[in-house]
Amino acid sequence: MKDKVCFKSDTSAQIIILSGFVIAIIVLGMGTVLYSAANSGQQTSILQSDRAYNIFENIREEYGIALMVSSEKGEIDPFNVSNTTIILEFEDRMKTIVESHGFVLNFTRYEYFSDRKRGSVNILFTDGKKVFNDTVIYCLVAGRIIYDTISPGNITDLEARTYPRCEGDGVVWLNWTAVGDDDYDDDTSANKYEVCYSNSSIINLNDFENATPWGFLYGVLKNGSEENRLVYDIDPGYWYFAVRVYDEASNPSNISNTVAAKPSGWAPEIYNITANNETSTFTEDDHSQPNLFTKMGDNVTIKFQVSDRNEGDNVTISLMVRNRTSLSNGSWDNGDWFEGHNWSMGNYSDQILSYHNITEINESWDYYFNLTDNSSCEKIRSDPLGAPGYYYWIGNSSK
Repeated sequence: MKDKVCFKSDTSAQIIILSGFVIAIIVLGMGTVLYSAANSGQQTSILQSDRAYNIFENIREEYGIALMVSSEKGEIDPFNVSNTTIILEFEDRMKTIVESHGFVLNFTRYEYFSDRKRGSVNILFTDGKKVFNDTVIYCLVAGRIIYDTISPGNITDLEARTYPRCEGDGVVWLNWTAVGDDDYDDDTSANKYEVCYSNSSIINLNDFENATPWGFLYGVLKNGSEENRLVYDIDPGYWYFAVRVYDEASNPSNISNTVAAKPSGWAPEIYNITANNETSTFTEDDHSQPNLFTKMGDNVTIKFQVSDRNEGDNVTISLMVRNRTSLSNGSWDNGDWFEGHNWSMGNYSDQILSYHNITEINESWDYYFNLTDNSSCEKIRSDPLGAPGYYYWIGNSSK
């Protein structure tokens, strides 16, 4: 088990800060506004009870922060003593502080909801006249009180199909009717959708949680609207999809009905590009990579590998090159791009291809790759992306 987050009175700066903040609230609030039952026989006034309630609110909020930290943002049970959490120590301190001002504070009935990363606790606070007693539900991820406990509606009409257009890689088109923030409310929007997929049908919540998480979709439409969303970068295959809805309080719906579809095809990919064994890399800040310099007449060998996630596609690889010369005015005489070599591949997986003997380098030899498959979409990919505006280059070090 991973290390637990602990607060200890002699080692943790976090609990010191947290407790100090709570002490300040209670000392200032109770010490200046409320009476001390130990030194006064009078009952609290209505105004004093109102102030006491404000302090009770502060206690509730600070308790949520303590829960968040001690639960590792909902990952572990903060009420389990075996987790060596700070809850008991924190509560003892809180009770001692409150009792020193003549008030009573108790924490009872704990419950931890791992599937929703929530904690529920009963907090009781009395000032001698009024009793403030509330079961508080916390979002342990944020340490905030959850006031909305109603789950959003469930999606029941999810549909999935292969994306009919050719742009994008591994794209599936999902369609459903949006649901409201609360299951009975017809004029609200939920907060987000969670999409998961699996190679077997997603029947229940356990299947959903064990499926591959695709991620979240935001910008949720109002209840009753038609949602059309794309999920992408999904490997080839036949996948089952399901969607879960969340509201702003992180209340989840039940999982939707399950549907299946095949993602659209992938463009071929090129990788492990080297020139004279120097790795070709590309960044937006400096696309003139690799910074390989060679002498006039030296042989240069460019190597690379090609793959395509779609089995059965044949791929054509074109190496596009040009020769550039710097002019005395600081500008460049750009040569025309031409095809230095062409490979028409069948079984190309894991093969190392190469282009040898580049010897006629003036000032700079620029190159990029075009890859095309023979699928119905004729998927095309350039490397680096944005070629020919971006390219790799090899410079001549001789003058």
